[in-house]
Amino acid sequence: MPPSTEKQPLLKLRCTRNYIHANLFFSFALRGISVIVKDILLEKRWGMQITEVSDWEAAVGCRMAQVIMQYCILANHYWFVVEAMYLYNLLTGAGFFEKNIYILYLYFGWGTPVLFVTPWVTLKYLKENSECWALNDNMGYWWIIRVPILLASLINFVIFMKILKMILSKLRDNQKGYPDYKLRSASNGGTKELSVSCPVTVFQD
Repeated sequence: MPPSTEKQPLLKLRCTRNYIHANLFFSFALRGISVIVKDILLEKRWGMQITEVSDWEAAVGCRMAQVIMQYCILANHYWFVVEAMYLYNLLTGAGFFEKNIYILYLYFGWGTPVLFVTPWVTLKYLKENSECWALNDNMGYWWIIRVPILLASLINFVIFMKILKMILSKLRDNQKGYPDYKLRSASNGGTKELSVSCPVTVFQD
């Protein structure tokens, strides 16, 4: 078998769509692991007074786990947004610049959470620097993390409705003609991907 033929399956896997899927699944894994680690550390530190250096170091570790968990939750939601944007661009014909736009997707999916986690960490450290940062005495700080999650869910919903409207319109137009392959593939697989993003849990402590 020629070498070029052997490489074809691998080349098909190396596309923007699969890269985005991989990042989304990776964000799911990070989210799950970070929640488990945070819960374990929180259970050990909850209600204990920080009186010794070892206690202080353990509290720092617990707070770091809390920060990482919040970041992973936000990243998971914004990779859902990336999935939605990619599918929408694919359907509207703006997906021809996949190689160039994938870098922007990476910055958006992994970088956007930093913009919200950083001020939350700063305010927690300055105003509510106690225990494992699990208490929300001032709900204003809590909304720094929750508003972006709500915004991501809203963006997903709007894009989903636009795609659904587009697909239904095209299907009506093509009922008596030849169906478009790309559109049919998107309607079969794409809407399933987006529909998952709507019921995702919005609030996670």
